[in-house]
Amino acid sequence: MQWHLGCRNLSVGFDHQEETVQVLDQITVSIRRGEKVLILGPSGSGKSTLLSVLSGIIPDHVEAEVTGEIDRQEACGVMFQDPDSQFCMLHVDEEIAFSLENRQVPRAEMDSIIQQMMSMVGLHIAPHTPIDTLSGGMKQRLALACLLALEPDVLFFDEPTAQLDPVSRRDVFRLLQDIAATSNQTMVFVEHVLDGCIEWMDRVILLDHRGRVIADGEPAHIVTAYRQQMEEAGIWLPRLFPYSWSDIVADPSHPLAAELHREYREQMERDRSFTQSSVRVQTDRLTIGYRKRPVMQDMNLSLYAGEWVAIAGQNGSGKSTLLKSLLRLEPALSGRILLQDKELRKWTDRDLYAEAGFVFQNPELQFVTDTVYDEIAFGGRQRGWSESEVEAKTVQLLREFGLEQHREQHPFTLSLGQKRRLSVATMLLFDQKLLLLDEPTFGQDAKTSAELLRRLQQRQQQGTTIIMVTHDMELVDQYADRIILLQRGEVAYNGPPYQLFSNESMLQDSSIIAPLPYQLIHQRKERNVI
Repeated sequence: MQWHLGCRNLSVGFDHQEETVQVLDQITVSIRRGEKVLILGPSGSGKSTLLSVLSGIIPDHVEAEVTGEIDRQEACGVMFQDPDSQFCMLHVDEEIAFSLENRQVPRAEMDSIIQQMMSMVGLHIAPHTPIDTLSGGMKQRLALACLLALEPDVLFFDEPTAQLDPVSRRDVFRLLQDIAATSNQTMVFVEHVLDGCIEWMDRVILLDHRGRVIADGEPAHIVTAYRQQMEEAGIWLPRLFPYSWSDIVADPSHPLAAELHREYREQMERDRSFTQSSVRVQTDRLTIGYRKRPVMQDMNLSLYAGEWVAIAGQNGSGKSTLLKSLLRLEPALSGRILLQDKELRKWTDRDLYAEAGFVFQNPELQFVTDTVYDEIAFGGRQRGWSESEVEAKTVQLLREFGLEQHREQHPFTLSLGQKRRLSVATMLLFDQKLLLLDEPTFGQDAKTSAELLRRLQQRQQQGTTIIMVTHDMELVDQYADRIILLQRGEVAYNGPPYQLFSNESMLQDSSIIAPLPYQLIHQRKERNVI
C-alpha cells in the first residue's frame, strides 16, 4: 500500500572524509493526507534531514547515502530554518511572483495576489523592497508568503518562527492554524517553540539523538508519557500544553497556576541590585540604519562592566544593526560609540577583537576553517598560544557543547543547532570583557541552552559585559539585569525586565509578550481572581 507521505526503513548518511556520518537510522513513518505532524528531537537528531528526504531535497539536490523506501508528493513546498537559502530573486515582489509563475498564474493577476500574500503574513512594506535590506524575521515572513503562494499539497516547515518576535510568532502560528483548519493540506513541522503549535497538531513523532523513532502518537500522550525522555534529551517542553490557559487563570489551585505564582513571587523578591561600575560601552547621539536609511536615531546609552543587557523589539526595529554597530561590523550613520572611554573608530582590529567577541545570528558568517576542532582552536593559534594550551581549552569546549564526536567535521556539515553551538564556543575560548550575542539560544536544545547560559553567567560574574539580542522573554526575565526595547525608531524602555513585564499598557503597545507568571497575574487582576 502506498502512503500519502512517508518512509520505510529509511537510513540517511553523509560522506565525510573517509567515513559516512549516519543521521537517520532505519526509521519508518507514515503520514496521511491532511494530517498536521510535529517532529521533535534533540539538536542533531536528523529532524531537518527527515524533512529534506520527504520533500525530495535529499537526494535530488543534496547528496547523501539513502536506503529504504520513500513515498513523496510532487506538489510540496518547504520553509527552511535559514530563509536566505531559498531566495533566488532580489526584491520581495519578485520572489513571491516566482512562486506564482510556478503555478502559471497570469501576470495580470499577480500584483493583487502578491499584496494579499504580504498582508496575510504581516509583511507591511513596499512590494519592491530589496530582500537584503530585510531583518531576519521579515525574511522569515517573506519565505512563508512564497510558500503559501505555491498552494502545495504538502507544506514542510523547518522552525518557521525561529527568528520572529513574540507577537509575530503568535500571529504566524494562528495563521497556520487557520489554514490547517480550512484546508486539506498536509503539514509537517520541525519546531522548538511548542506552545502555540503543539495544541493543534494531530501527531508528534519523537526522535532520539541517534536518529531513531522512539515514539509516535497524539501530542498529549507523547508529552506526558515521554516527558522524562524528552527532558533527558534536551528537548524543549511546552509550558502550558496539555493544560488550558483559561482553566489555569480561573482555578487558583491548578498545579501549573501554583507553580507560576511561585515563580512570580520569586522574581519580585529577587535581589536586583546592580552596582553601576565603570562604563564599558557608551553611545553618543548614535544613529544606525540600513543603506543610509535610519532606523534608530540619537541614541544615548551607557552599558556597564559586568552587566547583562537584553535588546528586544519587533522584527526590523534595528536590534541586530545596533549590535553590529557596537563592534564596527555595521557602520553607524552618525554619532559616536565609545568602548572603554575610547572612540570605537580609534581601536585597531586586533585590539578591538581581543576586547570583544561577537556571535552572529547566522553562524556560517564567522566560520573560517575546515574542521570543528580547528574552528575553536583558530583564535588561540592566532594569538600565539602553545598547542597544549590550545588543545586543552578546545577539547573542554567541544565536550561542554556536545561537539566531541563532530570534531573532524566541516562546520558547514553540522545541523543548524550544532553550528550555533560551535559559533558560541569559538567566542568563549577567550576572556573578552565584552560579549555581543545575536539570538544565542536560537536553534539550541534545552540542555545546550542551559550550558550556554551557565557559561555566560560565569563570565558575567568575572566582570564581562553581555549584550544579547533575543526574542525569548523567559530568558530575559531570568538572566538580564536590563532590557532595552527598540520601537518605532526610539528607545521605548530602558530598565529592569520585571518592570516592563509588569506594565500592561506598555506591553500592549509593543512586540513583547510577558512570561507566563506575569500574564497570569495580569489576567487574574482583570477577572478579580487573585
